[in-house]
Amino acid sequence: MSKNYFLKACFCMLFGFLLSCDNTTADPINNSLNNPNNPSGGNGGNGGGTTITGPRILEKVTVNNVVNEEYVTTAGFLEKAIFKDEGGPNNYLTGTVTYTNNRISKVKFVSNAAGALTYDYNITYDGNGRISGTTGSMSANSVVSTESNYTYSYDSAGKISKILERIKPAGTSAYIQFKESTLTYSGDNVEKVIWKAGMTDSNGNPDMSTGVSTTYGYQNYDGKISPYTTLPKTFFIIWSLLHPANFYTLSANNPQTLNVVFPSPLPPINAPKTYLYDSQNYPVSDQSQTQKYIYKPL
Repeated sequence: MSKNYFLKACFCMLFGFLLSCDNTTADPINNSLNNPNNPSGGNGGNGGGTTITGPRILEKVTVNNVVNEEYVTTAGFLEKAIFKDEGGPNNYLTGTVTYTNNRISKVKFVSNAAGALTYDYNITYDGNGRISGTTGSMSANSVVSTESNYTYSYDSAGKISKILERIKPAGTSAYIQFKESTLTYSGDNVEKVIWKAGMTDSNGNPDMSTGVSTTYGYQNYDGKISPYTTLPKTFFIIWSLLHPANFYTLSANNPQTLNVVFPSPLPPINAPKTYLYDSQNYPVSDQSQTQKYIYKPL
């Protein structure tokens, strides 16, 4: 049960800096709170006082002027991503990206908190450029404790439909646990993810009878451009392996309703999300202008 409470805490932490306090149903594109030609309002500004009208890349997401997400890029390549960790006011989780032949081949997540875990992911691709497999490890104080193997399934449209993780103690060959994410889509948007965790059988295959499920839902997409599409999708696939609540970042548009259904007896969470957009249809803030999306030009 402690695992379920941990998942709930992670989801609440994520929504804590994603959600607006303003639940108005007015069309944000027509809302006068945000003037598309006023860079001081965060509308496509690059931090230098000009409005971006051409190609851009997401640089930061701030809440109450505090940076919650920062993406360090050079010439359009993501080098690292830094996420605020609600475990402490000065705690951050940093994902460092490695490339091979211009493809992301490794992502390593490290926390600056004392005693925090480190996660390493190595990525391989098939002939169509899709992720064919991932290996991962979790370590503390440079000592690896578990190793994971991920396999991917794709639907007829070439979208990821399922990711199966099998977990074993480091240095052994027998898998003992599994985690499975099953994705469903509405067009180019992730609509639902069923995340299941349980034990494997004696052959290392998932024993679904032991599985406990959590369902993440992302609905009422806005038809505008997701800021996360400006960054490599492969990174957000790996980020979602670590925190399944983030699978919506693979979507083309922006969800206006986010919800999660935990295993009983935990209550479900339902949360609305609002946006203001610039003249290029990119989100630049929520309607209360508490949360802001900051881009830089390419």
